[in-house]
Amino acid sequence: MALAGALGASCSSEDGGVAGGSGAVTGTGATAGSGGGGAGGNGGGGLGGSGAQGPFSDFPKEPELEGSLPSDLASQFSAAGQTSGGPCLSEPPTDALVPRNWTPLRFEWSAPAEQNVFELRLHVKNQTNDLVVYTTQKSYSMAASVWKSLTQHSGGEDIEVTLRGAKLDSGKITAGPFTGAQGPVHLAPVAAPGSVVYWTTGPAGSGKTALKGFSIGDTSVTTVLTPAIVGGDTTCVACHVSSPDGKHTFYVRDGNKTRSVDVRSVDGLGTPPAATVVSPTALTLLGRTNQSAPVTSKARYSATDAVVVNVFNEPTATAGKAELVWTDLHATTAASGWGIFARTGDPRPVASPTWWHDGSTIAYVSAPITGEGVIARVTDADPTMDIYTVAYNERKGGAATPLPGASDPNFWEYYPVISPGDALLAFNRCAPRKESDGTWADSYNEATGEVFVVPAKGGTATRLAANDPAACTGATSPGLTNSWPRWAPSAEPFGGKKYYWVVFSSMRRDGKNPQLFISGVVTDGAGAIEKTYPAVYVTAQVADENNHTPAWDMFQVKPPQ
Repeated sequence: MALAGALGASCSSEDGGVAGGSGAVTGTGATAGSGGGGAGGNGGGGLGGSGAQGPFSDFPKEPELEGSLPSDLASQFSAAGQTSGGPCLSEPPTDALVPRNWTPLRFEWSAPAEQNVFELRLHVKNQTNDLVVYTTQKSYSMAASVWKSLTQHSGGEDIEVTLRGAKLDSGKITAGPFTGAQGPVHLAPVAAPGSVVYWTTGPAGSGKTALKGFSIGDTSVTTVLTPAIVGGDTTCVACHVSSPDGKHTFYVRDGNKTRSVDVRSVDGLGTPPAATVVSPTALTLLGRTNQSAPVTSKARYSATDAVVVNVFNEPTATAGKAELVWTDLHATTAASGWGIFARTGDPRPVASPTWWHDGSTIAYVSAPITGEGVIARVTDADPTMDIYTVAYNERKGGAATPLPGASDPNFWEYYPVISPGDALLAFNRCAPRKESDGTWADSYNEATGEVFVVPAKGGTATRLAANDPAACTGATSPGLTNSWPRWAPSAEPFGGKKYYWVVFSSMRRDGKNPQLFISGVVTDGAGAIEKTYPAVYVTAQVADENNHTPAWDMFQVKPPQ
């Protein structure tokens, strides 16, 4: 497959492409709840408890019967049945970690064809009753009022799930019940902060690119930016990142054979920034063609020192090589308003930068061939694709060095993003691969990619449990296009630990289109990764759209109507 280097390739991709931003930058999030730490905690929960003792009666006493089901179905299910062969729970997978401010939980499952009625039982240690549901459907969404009360009282507790199926004929169970999924879904003792803005190409075949967004806990999304809102000859809006104050997005605008960086508000109006925020000269510099992948840093976004870093490739300005460049957002003259970072020791082109929140360091992908700011490819002569770091050094750069744990010559590493607190670096990794015609594959929407995390200063890479769907679904990774991880804007402390959240896209669902998932990563008191968790589906997104390249920050998006 040839490198997707033509302008607009990532915008026109129906599978979601790779055009996106650098992800979460800065911000703060309120910790929901307080109380004991460690296993058990004050509330007796598996992750630390909410600080409330209970018991509470948030779950109804009587079972819920959905549809025209016999009134004695609960007693029929209480009869002895089979200990296996029941429904497979795909969402949320058991052992997943869910933020306390998450959308009301939606359970989804599959089952053998003969099973046409199901019992979903949820048990929480500090709740008086179990929530028990009988339904003929293969999904169930918890009522918003019940979920709100549960999150207030049971943060840090485990929701023990038992899912059973049976064959119902003329009001009587004639086969089963069969026990299926059993295990905990962890309700985190903390909330997840901020908002996610992601890129979508709409339903397959529509070609309707847009940036859409939601705040954590929203049940639907809102449109942030479209080509029509931007106007002019805009054909696509793609690679995006938040300004550190959350008011604007720096994004890539594709026009008639052009690609450049632009800045607009995230309130759905697409208003350009005031000249005091981004000067006319800076807008002109960013508007030069063949620019992509903008990133920002809170430490370099003030009234006296404001900078954007991005990838620039132009025959004269960069000698036809994709370089890492800076643009002074308060520039008054073009000549002094931008520059190229020195990367001593790395002569190769760059892609996909990420910038430490303290402004000290930039990580990027180094490969023999790069395109569109975010795509990397290797050659027979140079088959490596690695993540390098370079000092910001007051816009000068310096020595560029491979990041240990993210520069293994046996793998391709790409799409790096730094965590809040600059402690961890998430990235994609895959084994080197050639296409059926013998040409090298590239990082563009690579199906075998998986998400890993490494200490920001280098170390041993950790594969996230989020790469794997529930085992009973039969879907396995690599092969699911797990792609483009981005951190929440802050890590929430609780009980001597820190709770990080990651959003990424994956093609693991039945529709096989890219969709967004979130996952928890918990570190211990020394900052080492203690556990990573399976991923939870983002129910706010539009299921039949191609949703990819999220950025998670303190975006000031409007609430959905």
